[in-house]
Amino acid sequence: MRKLDEIVREFYIERLHASQTDNRFPMFIQIAISGLRDLNMDAKSIIKEVELTVNANDTVNLPNDYIDYLVIGVVDSGIISALGANNNLAPRSYDSCGNLNGAPGYNGDENTFFSYNSSHFTKDGQFNGRAYGAGGGGSANGTYKVYKNDGYIALSGASASTIVMRYLANLSQVDGSFMVDEYYVEALKDWMYWKYVQNQRSYGLGDKQLAQATYFREKKKAMKRQYRFSIIEFVEAYQSGYRSAPGI
Repeated sequence: MRKLDEIVREFYIERLHASQTDNRFPMFIQIAISGLRDLNMDAKSIIKEVELTVNANDTVNLPNDYIDYLVIGVVDSGIISALGANNNLAPRSYDSCGNLNGAPGYNGDENTFFSYNSSHFTKDGQFNGRAYGAGGGGSANGTYKVYKNDGYIALSGASASTIVMRYLANLSQVDGSFMVDEYYVEALKDWMYWKYVQNQRSYGLGDKQLAQATYFREKKKAMKRQYRFSIIEFVEAYQSGYRSAPGI
């Protein structure tokens, strides 16, 4: 891991051939932060894992820095057991004070796709299937649907008081002391150089296109390095799919 301001100082020496920083340093810090955001969207390098409380209305509040989730589940014997995604969970209504209501009850609320007193649902309101084009994503731990714009996760049939979410986080709190994964240091420098030459009249179109291509090539290489299989992982993956056949 490397500090962001150290990477920018190295950029001054390697790309600008400057022995020390100047009044452009804050600008390059901001350019580097925008580069981190771009890398994060593709490489998913800023991953958080949090335990979130389930509200009384069977919803969970999304973190302020949430972008997208990787895993939503509950902890069972030290292992995260995933909940099932169910795109047919309808959005929650709001009461007169602007608070989210609980899941619709047994009265066949119009916010549901089916009445809860039909055979398609358990007594807890969990969808059982048996209807063409509806349901899916069943799980013994319950199901969910994320309403990102409204800032919550709707749950159905989940009995746990907390859930665990592994998610892609927004880089909302970044400064020069932010630690950058070593895999992405060179790609970040290439991003800074590309954005720098873009606004310089002294560089031609060919130079700018080359800088852009170099960044994308370095980003792709960094992602391959980060997610490559080790020999041990390869053997474990191979053995996990191996099944002996009966003798003939």
